[in-house]
Amino acid sequence: MATQSTLELLKKRVLNKSRPDDTHYTSLLLKDARSIANTTGLSIYQVEEIALGAGILPERYSRNQKSLSTADQLKLHRSKVAIIGLGGLGGTVTEILARIGVCNLTLIDGDCFDESNLNRQLLSSYENLGIAKAEIAKKRVNEVNPALRAKKIEEFFTVKNGESLLEKVEIAVDCLDTIEDRFILEDACRTVSIPLVSAAIGGTSGQATVIFPGDPGLQSIYGNQESAPKRGIEASMGTLPFAALYMASVECAEVVGLLLGKESDLRHSLLLTDIADHSSEVVQFPPST
Repeated sequence: MATQSTLELLKKRVLNKSRPDDTHYTSLLLKDARSIANTTGLSIYQVEEIALGAGILPERYSRNQKSLSTADQLKLHRSKVAIIGLGGLGGTVTEILARIGVCNLTLIDGDCFDESNLNRQLLSSYENLGIAKAEIAKKRVNEVNPALRAKKIEEFFTVKNGESLLEKVEIAVDCLDTIEDRFILEDACRTVSIPLVSAAIGGTSGQATVIFPGDPGLQSIYGNQESAPKRGIEASMGTLPFAALYMASVECAEVVGLLLGKESDLRHSLLLTDIADHSSEVVQFPPST
């Protein structure tokens, strides 16, 4: 069905609603988006894309405003992001991006949930033990946001498959748990020319940075790939749940900012934070030579 016909159906279903500050917006409820999708043969994703283009806001995004405009929401709706690693960081990144409205997610992890994940991994539960993380991640995001188009990849990210897994992706989010694998991901991002948002945790602390294809990137943190340690401090300090959720939120803030065309303060720098004493600093990388 043509966009114009879909718009006519939308106009019959929309609601005029007020935000907490008494400003007004035009809202589309999910039940009405579903009904229009069934009538037109379009997906909910397509119906909501048409709605957003006409200034109509799916109600699930109403509290994103006015920090995000309807035009911003349309950009997020169309954006394509890959999340590599769906554990402590990645599960929360997946949840946040689905809720804020990034509607094209590639979810990559070859692992299954085990009991050691339960302390921090948002997508894990006793019922999910032994089930592929990518499968659970896709199920979860479609429950949270039915407009979302999620692609699950039940594979580990490697040198051989990395470039193909990032095809047509705008940003990659590093939620991996080894330094060795982060370098592999960084190399693939350089090859396909997309930015990388990277974070890591250990104990009560965390770090985050943003790397563009031409940047020194991880080398500024760990040194040369050949001499870098395979694992970070999480190997000895553990991975606490509040650190995972905190740093996942930092990653999501960076992803959303980049998708909306904003410059990142974490490019060419490293955020270091320790939640135990609420301290944080941004360390600038020395100029590359």
